[in-house]
Amino acid sequence: MAKDKPKISLLLSGGGARAAYQVGVLKAISEWYPRVHHSPFTIYCGTSAGAINATSIACYASCFRLGVKKLEWIWGRLHSRRIFHSSPAGMLGYLGHQWFARMQADHHERPPFGLLNNRPLRLLLNQVNNYSRLEKQIMAGNLQGLSITASSYKSRLSVSFFQGQSRLNEWDRAKSKGRRAMINTDHLMASSAIPLVFPASRIGRTYYGDGSIHQLAPLRPSLKMGADKILIINLINQQLTSPDHTQTPGLATLGGHLMDTIFSDTLTADLEHLERTNKLLKTLSHAQRQQNRMKVVEHIHLSPSQSFEPIAQENYCYLPPMTRALMRMIGISPRDDAAITSYILFEPSYIKALIQLGYEDALSQEVTLRNFLK
Repeated sequence: MAKDKPKISLLLSGGGARAAYQVGVLKAISEWYPRVHHSPFTIYCGTSAGAINATSIACYASCFRLGVKKLEWIWGRLHSRRIFHSSPAGMLGYLGHQWFARMQADHHERPPFGLLNNRPLRLLLNQVNNYSRLEKQIMAGNLQGLSITASSYKSRLSVSFFQGQSRLNEWDRAKSKGRRAMINTDHLMASSAIPLVFPASRIGRTYYGDGSIHQLAPLRPSLKMGADKILIINLINQQLTSPDHTQTPGLATLGGHLMDTIFSDTLTADLEHLERTNKLLKTLSHAQRQQNRMKVVEHIHLSPSQSFEPIAQENYCYLPPMTRALMRMIGISPRDDAAITSYILFEPSYIKALIQLGYEDALSQEVTLRNFLK
C-alpha cells in the first residue's frame, strides 16, 4: 500500500444483535471494490459485538470482499442457541448453578453473574476466527492495528487491547489505557459481556465486561494508532416516535434507556470534542500543526435510518420459548419498550432485516462514502 495513502480507521460500536446492521453497511462498501482488492481500512477498532465484527474483517485485510462475505455468512446462520444456551434444560441448569454457587460459603469462588450463559458464543468464535491471520496481515503491511476495548471491573478503567505494527505504543490516559496483546477469543468475550445479560469474562487475573461501560473516549484507540480518517458505524437507537410520558416506566423501558446510554452517549460527546479540535486546528498553519504533532482527523458517522424496536417487536415471537419466559418473569414483553429485546434477538429473520437496513443506508450515502474512502 502507498505510504502517502491516508490511514482510515473503521470504528464499530457495540449493540449485541444490532451489530448485524454493521454487516449490511460493510457488504455495500465491499461491492465497490474488485474481488481481490485489499481493505480500504488499515485500522480496526471495536467494542462489544462491534469488536467481533472488527476482528473478523481485520483477519482478511488483504481481501476485503472475502472477509465481508465470511462475516455475512456467519451472521446469516446465527440462532440464539449459537450465542447462549436457550433450551429449557440449559437455561434452568445454568440459573440453578448460579443460585447454588451463591448459597455456598464465602471462601468458594463464585462465578460471574449473567442471566444468559454465553458459552456457545465462545465455541463459535473459536471455530470461525483464525487469529493467526492477524499477525500475517500486520507483517504484510495490510493491517496497521486492531483494538478491542473492554471494561475492567477491578480498576474501573477502559482497557483497549491492541495488536499491530511494532511502532504503536501503549498509552495511559484518564480512565483509559491501551495495552498490547495477541487478540483472541478471551478479549472478544470480555468486550461483549453485556452487564447482567452475559457473565463477565476473565483475562489473566482480572474480570472484564462490556467495553462500552467505562469507555469515555471511543475515538481514542483510532487516534492512538495513527488514523487520518475514521468511519464510525454506530448502533444508536433512533426514536422515531415520542414515548408516552404518562405511563410508568417499567423494567424494559429503564433497561432500554440504560443500554442506549452505555452504547451511545459517550461516542456523541467524543465526536463533539473531535469536531471542536478540528475546527481549532484548521485555524493553524501546516507548520504549526507539524510542530505540535497534531492533525485534522476527518470522520463520517453512520447510524441507522430506522428504529430497531419495531423490527424487534415483529420478530419477538422467534425467540426461544424459554428465553421469552425468562424475559416475562423479569417484566419484559412485546408490549413493552423493545430496546432490550433488540440486543439479544439473534434470530435469522431479525438479523436479515438489520443487514438489509445497513446495506440500504450505505447505498443511500454511496457518493459521500466513496469520496471519504479514497
